[in-house]
Amino acid sequence: MFNGYQKIIKYLCALLILGITTVGTTHAQLNDIGAFLQAGADDATILTKEYLKPFPTGFGTGLNAGWTESAAPKKTLGFSLQIRPSIAVVPGSDQSFDISSLGLDKIVVAAGEDPVTSTISGSKGSGPLLEIYDDPNSNNPQKLGEFNMPGGTGFSFVPAPVVQASIGLVKKTDLTLRYFPETEIGDFGSFSIIGGAVKHEISQWLPGSKLLPVDISLMLGYNRIGVDAGLDLQETGTRDPNDPTLTSNPNPDFDSQKVVTTTETFVFNALVGKSLPLISVYGGLGYQKATFDLSVNGDYPVSSYNPITPGDDYIVVSDPISFSLDSKSSAHALAGFRLRLGILAIYGEATLANYFTANAGIGISFR
Repeated sequence: MFNGYQKIIKYLCALLILGITTVGTTHAQLNDIGAFLQAGADDATILTKEYLKPFPTGFGTGLNAGWTESAAPKKTLGFSLQIRPSIAVVPGSDQSFDISSLGLDKIVVAAGEDPVTSTISGSKGSGPLLEIYDDPNSNNPQKLGEFNMPGGTGFSFVPAPVVQASIGLVKKTDLTLRYFPETEIGDFGSFSIIGGAVKHEISQWLPGSKLLPVDISLMLGYNRIGVDAGLDLQETGTRDPNDPTLTSNPNPDFDSQKVVTTTETFVFNALVGKSLPLISVYGGLGYQKATFDLSVNGDYPVSSYNPITPGDDYIVVSDPISFSLDSKSSAHALAGFRLRLGILAIYGEATLANYFTANAGIGISFR
């Protein structure tokens, strides 16, 4: 039996590592969006939003799962330490998008190329070739450059790595904390998580509560996740003498380019369940949402066309992109269990929402 526990622990640790590794892969994809800036801030913002569209819903849904191990809160000073990674499945409709439908100002899909390309959760491999023009609708458009859309991560799911600890407080209330310190992931950038949830049993306040065969609780949870990545978009050619920022920014710094992202998630659950000596089962309904903020900071060379000095000219834009994306907020249903084998506990949970999410875990638990 001990060998069986070892296999379970290895599997869940591998899943946790996969989640962290996938965040690293996401960093690599964030690095690729630097190519979008060749077309200027407006088109780059539109492309970035569409490319990253599955991330807030997938990552947010995964992080909103696995907060609880039963409907009943822990007893006073009861404690558990858990590894609870989640996987949110991205539907096929969010794995690709049609570039030709975006109404871009300077970008057109090259002749013969498929305008449908991967989002960050789509298939690997370069996307279609895109061409940049000063004015694609003019009689004599001037081509400024070209680039291929980046492929996706190749994962049709979004893992969310989670380590958390829970402690029982007074009045049948418990507190769960999540924390992953800011950590550099290879050459990609950094990753961090902080969050917390409070659960309170309301059945204790109902008339005849001692006769109720189940526990009824309310839970409120919050996460904040930071994922940053460096960019490397260097100048080619010469700076356009008509660049409007030539006087205000004569010596741009192209070595401090960075993508800074923050994902905030919120979840509310109403839970009902039953705890037995060896197993606890629970189910519930709730509401969840997530907000994804992205800023591209630093100086960037953007292709331009100057008829006086034709060639590979560029202008400089600073801090060109900043936007927020909201997840597909929705009601959800969940069900889960906790199996206790001495101080060892095994957890499982499934959430039915816009993105189906599976959560599994293992930990130690007292009281």
